[in-house]
Amino acid sequence: MKSAYKYIFFIGLSIIFLSIIMFFISVGLFTARGDYPKIVIKLGEISFALWLPFLIMGIFLTIVGTVGKLRKSKLNSQK
Repeated sequence: MKSAYKYIFFIGLSIIFLSIIMFFISVGLFTARGDYPKIVIKLGEISFALWLPFLIMGIFLTIVGTVGKLRKSKLNSQK
């Protein structure tokens, strides 16, 4: 059976990548000029509000995945 920590690690990395994309898109919408649909403006606002919690959650999941995998391999090597 594959380790769940491996999947947690990759989910954390993908959430970090997603938060970086969210940040750049929201900053781009703040500096953009012109008429945009209201839905695009709201999505930019939501992205700007949520990029930091997504980044923190991604870092946390990445650390949990790394520590869990290292701890599991350490326990397997001691047997």
